[in-house]
Amino acid sequence: MVVIKISKRDIETYSGINIESILKFFDTIGIEIKREDENSWDLELYPDRPDLYSIFGISRALKIFYLKKNIVYNVKNSGINLIVDESVSNVRPYIGAALINNVELDDSRISYIIDMQEKLHLSIGRDRKKLAIGLHDFDKVKAPFVYKAVSGNEISFIPLGMDVKLTPEEILKIHPKGIEYSHLLSGFSKYPVILDVDGNVLSFPPIINGTLTEINKNTRNIFIDVTGTDLFSVLNALNIVTTNILELGGNPYKINVNYGKYSLELPNLGEEKYYISKKTVSEMLGENINLKMIKETLISMGYSVKKVGSGFRVGVPPYRIDIMHQVDIVEDVIKAYGYENIPLSLPEKFSIGKESEVEKIKEKIRKIMVGLGYIEVMNLTFTSIERNFKTFGMEVIDSPKIENPVVEDQIIFRTWIFPMLMETLANNRHRSLPQKIFEVGKVFRNFETVNLGAVSEESDASFTNVKGTVERIALSLNIKISQQESNFPFLIDGRQSWIIINGKFSGFFGEVHPLIIEKFNLGNPVTMFEIYLDTFYPKIVEEKLKF
Repeated sequence: MVVIKISKRDIETYSGINIESILKFFDTIGIEIKREDENSWDLELYPDRPDLYSIFGISRALKIFYLKKNIVYNVKNSGINLIVDESVSNVRPYIGAALINNVELDDSRISYIIDMQEKLHLSIGRDRKKLAIGLHDFDKVKAPFVYKAVSGNEISFIPLGMDVKLTPEEILKIHPKGIEYSHLLSGFSKYPVILDVDGNVLSFPPIINGTLTEINKNTRNIFIDVTGTDLFSVLNALNIVTTNILELGGNPYKINVNYGKYSLELPNLGEEKYYISKKTVSEMLGENINLKMIKETLISMGYSVKKVGSGFRVGVPPYRIDIMHQVDIVEDVIKAYGYENIPLSLPEKFSIGKESEVEKIKEKIRKIMVGLGYIEVMNLTFTSIERNFKTFGMEVIDSPKIENPVVEDQIIFRTWIFPMLMETLANNRHRSLPQKIFEVGKVFRNFETVNLGAVSEESDASFTNVKGTVERIALSLNIKISQQESNFPFLIDGRQSWIIINGKFSGFFGEVHPLIIEKFNLGNPVTMFEIYLDTFYPKIVEEKLKF
């Protein structure tokens, strides 16, 4: 969840809507007031609406909801080029850009813009790892621009918050933002920068902008850049930032972003079209709703609407990056219609639910692991070939793949849990020791099943300790195990073993190899084990197949 702070007076001024109506809108859209004083609110927003992570997005939604104001963005061509050099392809390959002319700023507006920028960094930007946003005073630089990678001491500029020139290498070592985000560029010999035609530095993404282009209350023309590792996310963030700043006035202009083999005219503030039928809405709502009401609710939520047959061709605004299916649009219709207006009814079919056998097994194992001092974590079940196999020296085997993945590191269904647990340790290395974590989760081993995986980072981690832990788990589950020496490349030779249950290879355990520990920047010994639960709980697979 994201929390933003806004002034009550400012939101009234920006939207033209009174406080009482604003509060009703919060209830409708699902915005919760976490804290309130006489002058301001701290608002908690759901992660699916990043377009509302600022006072500008909320004021726009209010105007649309109450005034039924349809916003059409007329984006003109600027004739400005931004050249993407091939040198950034292995560092931070994607960039989007936009220009907004004739914006009026003051200290309060700048504060709201910076807060919006940081909220997007933390949420959809994954704390700048996935994307980072830069805002610049366009009048301080000259087009065309170039996005390229340079060596650590090749250039120097004055970064925000400093009054002396520093090289990228120096920024990573002594600038507060450089120190905080240096891990995002760890392992690279060159670093991304955005330069103007005279070689002036606009930005060193995802770390810091230059003081040369810092926006202030005299800034009238804003140049926006968004850099990242995923093009789809970069373009979405660019649309949100551009349309939110346009709430302050001004005119949007396209930048020609030239990737060499192809070019993009950005921002693309057109609408994506969906067809919504009366039947679809009525079935999901559970009530026969007329076309007039459907149209009114769609317009109040910011969609353009054109009647086609027994439904509507619906245009989705460019800042609504959460809309991926008809169902998302119907959800907005229901919100605007009002949950309180939906009549209560009993289900047509009555049944009594019960906990599945799979969940009973998993819960039993969780209790055992907690009793042994481990903390449960939950990770994504999709990963990449590199993270799942190659990092650990394992042979690549077939696993279900996503046909059109949105991000590069979520392509295949994971085949084991251990890699994810190592990443969790790495992301929490600032925590005190010992770090003992486990997961009971889905994996794919020729079929979808469930594994128990665990890792322990502590100064006295050893093969003897992890062997004892595995034996205690077996005893608690009332199963007999035997062991056989294994030969995994990610474990230390002579300090690893297979787990044999009912004559089957049912898992393995051991001490993690120092080279693997070093890859994840961990400073202490690590032990691990992973158990295939289906080898002695076949219902874990059988029940899944029934569904």
